[in-house]
Amino acid sequence: MRTLQSFMHTILEIKPSSHSSPLSTPFPFGPFNSTTQRRWKKKPSDTAQTRLESRTRDLKLDKLTTHLHKLTLVLTLHRLISARKRGPFVSVQFMSRWKNIVGLNITVGTFLRKYPHVFEVFTHPIKRNVCCKIRKKMSDLIQEEEGFIRGSESENVGRIKRLLMMSVNGTLHIHALRLIRRELGLPQDFRESILGKYTNEFRLVDLEIVGLVDRDGELGFVGEVEKWREKEFREKWLSEFETKYAFPINFPTGFKIEAGFREKLRSWQRLPYVKPYERKEEVKVRTCGGIERFEKRAVGILHELLWLTGEKGCCGTVGALSKGLGYRS
Repeated sequence: MRTLQSFMHTILEIKPSSHSSPLSTPFPFGPFNSTTQRRWKKKPSDTAQTRLESRTRDLKLDKLTTHLHKLTLVLTLHRLISARKRGPFVSVQFMSRWKNIVGLNITVGTFLRKYPHVFEVFTHPIKRNVCCKIRKKMSDLIQEEEGFIRGSESENVGRIKRLLMMSVNGTLHIHALRLIRRELGLPQDFRESILGKYTNEFRLVDLEIVGLVDRDGELGFVGEVEKWREKEFREKWLSEFETKYAFPINFPTGFKIEAGFREKLRSWQRLPYVKPYERKEEVKVRTCGGIERFEKRAVGILHELLWLTGEKGCCGTVGALSKGLGYRS
């Protein structure tokens, strides 16, 4: 032990602490213990799952998403029941085959009993089997919605034109528009009633691809966020440097603001980017700040998309247009 301590003092030049005994002094790495395994402190992993678990949830948004999912299930059942030509009702036993089509994780009978104000379950007077039909109040609401959509034809034309102006090459797949038809407020036959009717505005590039007839003549569109920026500039007396590229920011309850986060957010708010309706051939990502500008342009496109859908967009809405609008990484 004394020989080893002498070697440590002379060769390795390590001085023992005054409050520790010679036996408790840790051995450093050297020529005699270079093969000894040393335990390092494991860093916490940063994966998609850990980020998802540590995020701050917005309870209002979660509640709204749950209600939209339930409404989608109800409307899907209404569409399947209405497609039946034998009558306005369907047996519950036959409806059990639609469980996987609708996407239910419970039995159809249990789902029907949860919403008695929408579905009327009764026993057939002759066949004596349990049947179901949509209540009149719900049918009237759906017809009222369809009538409102038919009367908003000019607004629907404007929404499609805005989406085509935000797209990468001025075209979109009709199937992508069909997936978000209800969120955009389009009629079920929008291909014939809107795209086929307004041939001076839209043209079919291919069988399933639609584009604008004159894209250069539609450069007057301005994003909805520009109204908020103008209001901030006038009412709060902020400089143009602070508001020209800024977005409204609202943090959910319980959001943890770390050190330096506000400075990064302030710098991001001032960062210039290509706005959704601005024409530019490409956004150069591999430049200084190119990734941040590309991500901020994606934020601007999503902000405008949510405004076009009445702020009720979901993951399906965002994913359907990701390729056409160019915000998919």
